[in-house]
Amino acid sequence: MIRLTSNQRKVFEALEQAGKPIGAYAILEQTGFRGAIQVYRALEKLIDLGLAKKLESLHAYICVSQKAEIAPTAFAICDHCGHIHQLKEVREVRQLHECLAQMDFEVCRSVIEIHGACSTCASRKRNK
Repeated sequence: MIRLTSNQRKVFEALEQAGKPIGAYAILEQTGFRGAIQVYRALEKLIDLGLAKKLESLHAYICVSQKAEIAPTAFAICDHCGHIHQLKEVREVRQLHECLAQMDFEVCRSVIEIHGACSTCASRKRNK
């Protein structure tokens, strides 16, 4: 069991309750902390623990569905409805990490974001 500080727990709960990517300042408002630095420190630790990921293209953070053991992760992001599907343990992502290791490149953190249309939005677009 992972022990979180009070601030980390509040930030983690805000991520869980959001159920979608949320920005640091939205977390700040939700938690009532006095400064953004508290949020950013908690987010950094949650990411290090594999409990959250930062989606760079959205400038937002998301709660990882299960403890990801800091495993390679990819996210399929629908640009139309905003639905995000987390792809865990994708073989190709793991192979990319292995290839980088063979090149003596140590990956510290990896999040792959794939933007497009989910099946629902894609079918709506085709049926127009």
